[in-house]
Amino acid sequence: MAFILFLCFLYIQLAVVITQVTWENCGSDLNDIKLLNLTVNPHPIVAPGPVSINITIYTNQNLTSPLKAILSLRKKTFIGYVTVPCFTIGSCIYNDLCTLCSQCNCPMKAGEHTIDLPITIDSQSWMLAGSYQAQIDLETSPKQKGCAKINNISIKTNK
Repeated sequence: MAFILFLCFLYIQLAVVITQVTWENCGSDLNDIKLLNLTVNPHPIVAPGPVSINITIYTNQNLTSPLKAILSLRKKTFIGYVTVPCFTIGSCIYNDLCTLCSQCNCPMKAGEHTIDLPITIDSQSWMLAGSYQAQIDLETSPKQKGCAKINNISIKTNK
């Protein structure tokens, strides 16, 4: 019996480690901005350390500044998912991604674009470790919209 419990525990641990970041577009099918691909390396994310985020988006119209982003970040706890407040990262509103992201090449012409976003996590706090989910809502000045939900974001701390 103990051996079966051990195998179940091992399977659960492997399933948690192997689970990759998943994503889906949300909002309306009529959104002007759609996420086509998202990869995060390493996975799980190790803090402190570098993270490489590669995204491919499609826009059916030219994207102009300001490109407003509303990020909702939630951490899994024993009581369910809890919203992470806006500090250096968290549930924040960015009034213009074009001014924050040198790789975004604003304005963007209509079509498919791949963007590499290198990020460095400086914190070693054990409180960062865990499982997260996020939603990003985008809006431009002429009211073009996009929305993506991202699940299975896993962070572990370097000990």
